[in-house]
Amino acid sequence: MLFIREMLKALTKVSIGLGAVLLMFSCSKDMENVTPSSDFSSSSLDAAKAASLTSPVTVSALSTTDGKTWQFTVQKTAEGNVANIGSLLLTLTGCDDQQIALTSANVVSASVTGSLVQSLAPSFKEGNGSACDMSAVTGYLRLSDFQEKLTDGRVYTIRFTLSQAIQVKSATVWTRISNACHTTTVSGPGCDVMDLCGEGQGAFHKAGSWNGQTVTLGGYTYTEAEGLAIMTPNGNSAGGLKDARAAFSQGATVLLNRQMGYISANAYAAELATIDAYLSTLNKLTSYSIVDMPTGNAAAKAAAGYIGDNIKCEEGE
Repeated sequence: MLFIREMLKALTKVSIGLGAVLLMFSCSKDMENVTPSSDFSSSSLDAAKAASLTSPVTVSALSTTDGKTWQFTVQKTAEGNVANIGSLLLTLTGCDDQQIALTSANVVSASVTGSLVQSLAPSFKEGNGSACDMSAVTGYLRLSDFQEKLTDGRVYTIRFTLSQAIQVKSATVWTRISNACHTTTVSGPGCDVMDLCGEGQGAFHKAGSWNGQTVTLGGYTYTEAEGLAIMTPNGNSAGGLKDARAAFSQGATVLLNRQMGYISANAYAAELATIDAYLSTLNKLTSYSIVDMPTGNAAAKAAAGYIGDNIKCEEGE
């Protein structure tokens, strides 16, 4: 009996030991099953990082109709709430692949249009410590103090006007939103679209040089004979031109260059609009004598001067 009792005690100890081993093994397997894999953790972190680097807005290409007033759009594309744009910074690259410096000397005005139109004050320096580090960048335009918040589906049009027409190959736009800076490079209209080089007015001073074309300025249509009588009375265009005559001469030059395909259909649009507006306040110029041609319009005179200074480019330009 004593022997049997001792055997039962031994078997009991063995059973308890085996149970403990089995329990430890079971827990170990369960823990292995619920522990996330290193691959899962890494991919989750990468996705979160990528999301933080993705810009919550899209920026369109740059466009213009006259080379002076430029525009592009900004639109919120990220889901959920997005902080408003703190500042928007812009550089331009010309057709020679060189940066076009933007300064207070050539930036006239700026605005943003969403559900309302807001004038923006152009500035040219981003503050120290900004998420957009511009310490190595010069000649950029800075726009800030946007009143309207970024909302789903709304397109915001940014416009800025320069003192002179330029050609732009591309632009780089930085948008500072909260503590992040997002950089986008967008295309310009290209260098052939805004070709401002054509023939000067002297090319249209001879009979037959208009190739049978007519021009319409100030609401009146002029034949070649009428135009030459204004541009070159007695075959001579020299001397101090009164404003109406100078405006007509350069306006006709632009229109003839367009019709003959020497310049684009949008070239010198702003100057031509100024000239056309002035001439529309006058009678048809053939009703005046050369000595009595109207004068005294500084804007039309300046527009004519700009065309005359720029349309006849040197060879190779």
